[in-house]
Amino acid sequence: MHMFFWWDYKITDFLFHGLTTTSVGSLFGVCIVVSAMSFLFEVLRYFQAKHRQKELMLRSQQIRTICPTETSTLLTENSQSATRPHIKITRIDRTFLFGTEISLWFSLQNLGYILMLSVMGYNGWVLISAVVGGGVGYFVFGQMFMKINLQNCQIIRDTWCMQKCGEPENYPTSRDGESTPALESSAASRSALDCHEVVTASIHAECHTST
Repeated sequence: MHMFFWWDYKITDFLFHGLTTTSVGSLFGVCIVVSAMSFLFEVLRYFQAKHRQKELMLRSQQIRTICPTETSTLLTENSQSATRPHIKITRIDRTFLFGTEISLWFSLQNLGYILMLSVMGYNGWVLISAVVGGGVGYFVFGQMFMKINLQNCQIIRDTWCMQKCGEPENYPTSRDGESTPALESSAASRSALDCHEVVTASIHAECHTST
């Protein structure tokens, strides 16, 4: 194992026993594979953010039906068709969302470790190929990735701030000298606390992941 960067085209036992490069062409093929894996890593990060957005939108719709805003409540009361069913996340939905999330996490973790082991061979050409592949992937998906993360935080913010029952009792939301209005009843308080727990958990999960 070389403990310094070297630039020869001969690599012995690259990642697997017996996988050896003996020519410039074989080294070029290894570099292409490493570059593709680095590019794929950025692609998976993008799809992970898209999947998280889908889950947040579904939960946001569910929360809005459970805790409607004042405007939506008045419109519903004045309309003749006031029997809109609640959006429920079924067990199948939960299984699909969780399975997709685990699959993306598993793929990202393993691909990251493989890339790390590839670079730890200290071959300069492999390092350059990994950097180039990741750079191209970030150039293509980086802006969209950040945009989706901002949209996810916006979904959480809108779901939290626009709910009639979105401010639970004794929750410190006052600012600039304004006081938090008291809730009307204990039932509203319980509903607000339920909404607060769901949205707060989403806020911590999303913003910690985004950073």
